Amino acid sequence: MAAVTRAGDRVLSPDGAGKKCRFPMRTTVGQVNSFNVYVNNILVPVTGNLVTPHSKSGCIPDTSTLIGSLEVFAGGLGIGRLGDKYGDNIVSKGSSTVFAG
Repeated sequence: MAAVTRAGDRVLSPDGAGKKCRFPMRTTVGQVNSFNVYVNNILVPVTGNLVTPHSKSGCIPDTSTLIGSLEVFAGGLGIGRLGDKYGDNIVSKGSSTVFAG
């Protein structure tokens, strides 16, 4: 089982999109619409929610969407967990006390 991710948790972008990007870039879980599902009093993202756009100088903005769990759902959409992806970006932080299959 993986840690459930929450709004503001870290997301790692291993491949930037521009000559002046720093590698690896870090961003966070962005838009959250989880139908009022909270973990540790923080909203949980679901499939289709946007990553926080990258704002590094020289980079093309990345507005990838979450591909969440295929087993655990909120409002019929997969919740985000440690290791899930926003395109090529990987969720790299989640709750230390709440886990989902």
